[in-house]
Amino acid sequence: MLDGRVIDKKLLHLEEPSSSSWVKDNFIVGDVLGSGTFGTVYAVECRRNPGRFYAMKELTRNSLPKYVATELRILQRCGGVRNIVRMHAAHRDKDRVFIVMDYFEHTSMREILASITTKEIMEYMKNLLSALQYLHSKGIIHRDIKPSNFLFDRKRKRFCLIDFGLCEELNRCRSSVKNSQLRSVNGKQRCAAKRICLDSGNDLGGGDSENDESRMTESRKGPEGYRSDSTMKCNCFAQPRVCSICQRRPLHHVNKAGTPGFRAPEVLLKSTEQTPLMDIWAAGITFLSLLCGRHPIMRPADDHEAIAQLSTVFGTLPLQQLASKINASLLFYPAFPGLDIVKFVRAVRFGIESTPNDHSCLICSNLFFENASGVCLCKVSEQSSLRGLAPDERQVFEVLKKCLVVDPAERYSAEMLSALLC
Repeated sequence: MLDGRVIDKKLLHLEEPSSSSWVKDNFIVGDVLGSGTFGTVYAVECRRNPGRFYAMKELTRNSLPKYVATELRILQRCGGVRNIVRMHAAHRDKDRVFIVMDYFEHTSMREILASITTKEIMEYMKNLLSALQYLHSKGIIHRDIKPSNFLFDRKRKRFCLIDFGLCEELNRCRSSVKNSQLRSVNGKQRCAAKRICLDSGNDLGGGDSENDESRMTESRKGPEGYRSDSTMKCNCFAQPRVCSICQRRPLHHVNKAGTPGFRAPEVLLKSTEQTPLMDIWAAGITFLSLLCGRHPIMRPADDHEAIAQLSTVFGTLPLQQLASKINASLLFYPAFPGLDIVKFVRAVRFGIESTPNDHSCLICSNLFFENASGVCLCKVSEQSSLRGLAPDERQVFEVLKKCLVVDPAERYSAEMLSALLC
């Protein structure tokens, strides 16, 4: 018996691109340039113009039409401007969709991570922030910023932002959230009606309509002492169980699309207020990867582990404060102040090196492998570390810190960050 996942894969990738008559008539299909959840990208040569190469993306057949339409609309609106990849053509062949874009020669990420200089990191920052500033000014969130989606041609000093499959347009996003909230309200009203019918004390054969209305009102209120306010104290706080009050809270339906390790704190905490600033956080993690010479810098198994990793690097208190602002609770034990970002980068890139002035730190000794001597990397030394940097290096770290502010209300925008790099 075949595994269902194998069957699904065969159905989604049943034919090669060249089996499409439109592709076959117009292009010679070459090597696979990359593949992911939403499609595969091929190098293709134009038959009518030999020597002219493009990148052709074939979307997976389970791609939702609304996401396909969004990607095409954004590429049509913004492609070819501010380091954003240009779209040349799009074609639908029954249930297959092909997008033809610029072929962008670029340096491999492995080579970049191994040898990138501070000057190149600054140029990378400027160009990525320029692309984001343009997208955000158009009300577009990319949602999947990471090193592999912002290509760098080292020889020609060119950059290119790709992969718009997860993009959101703010106006459409807000409309979707309103509809979701409306469905949630209607759902709660239906549940209230069901509770009346299932109440063994109710007379289902007619009865006093005035009393029925009263019971309906009480049912919507819930049991005595229950409030719809999500800040209400419950019976399971800090306990390994979920109480009835928490079970009755409305579910949060939020978009959590993105790559693990690059999702912003507000996304992990299921905030309904998701803005273009989530792209700035992902850009900050991208810059951190370049500085550390490692991609990915974080590889969480799930959202809970992602929050734990962020609390280690950025401290437990900022995450608890953000959770409180969106009526959620986070418990950490023990509390941790976060890391000195300069020492953290050096530790990841070069390994932990002790100096005569270092004092032993039990927390850092337990936190990091190969730190038996307990070299302290805690945030308390961060300002001193920043002052010890060369001017251009300090500027890079200051921009990094403005990107990686846990609270999006205090995080810098692409425009503000670009001004810092001028």
